[in-house]
This record gives sequence, C-alpha cells and structure tokens, in this order.
Amino acid sequence: MVQAIRQKDRLFALDPVDERLLNCFAVVWVTGRYLTASEASVSVADVAPRTVQRRVVSLVEKGLLRVESDEKDNRVKYLFATDKTAQYFEELNKCLEQAKRR
Repeated sequence: MVQAIRQKDRLFALDPVDERLLNCFAVVWVTGRYLTASEASVSVADVAPRTVQRRVVSLVEKGLLRVESDEKDNRVKYLFATDKTAQYFEELNKCLEQAKRR
C-alpha cells in the first residue's frame, strides 16, 4: 500500500524510516498530546536517537513537520504535523480504502 503512494507521486519522497517515524508520531498526535523532540528521538526502538534527530530535520525541510519552542522553556521543542503531513495520511487512507475494495 505504502508502495502505491511512493509510486503514485514523488510529492512526499519518504523512505521506510521516515514513514515509520511519522506513523509513531501520529500515534501521539491523535491522542491530543504534544510530542517533544526528546520523546521523538526515542519513539522507535530500533532506530538510534541520533538517526531520529537527523530524520526530524529532514522531515522539517520536506514540510512534513513543524518545530515550535515551548513558551516557558526555549530548550523544549515540540513537533507538529503540517498540512502536508495530513495530505500524506489522506493518501495513505485512500490506498487502504482501495485495498479493502479488492
């Protein structure tokens, strides 16, 4: 399914690690919680924290994440979904719906 998104459009240009990170982040976002960069760096057990940090920077550059500092403590950074992130998950949902019809 995700392969269908990759083949359909180069809009997202995500590799499997990027996809896994977004999926893990979405689990937090859907609960209404804020996701800190520190939490994100340990969110995927088999991906090194430094790799997660690099990928977060890449996802920000691709427009799939937005970073904001905490109002009270500038050292704390929060990761937020963007409109492009929502578009990614909408495309993923469309692929799921197509797969269910087959």
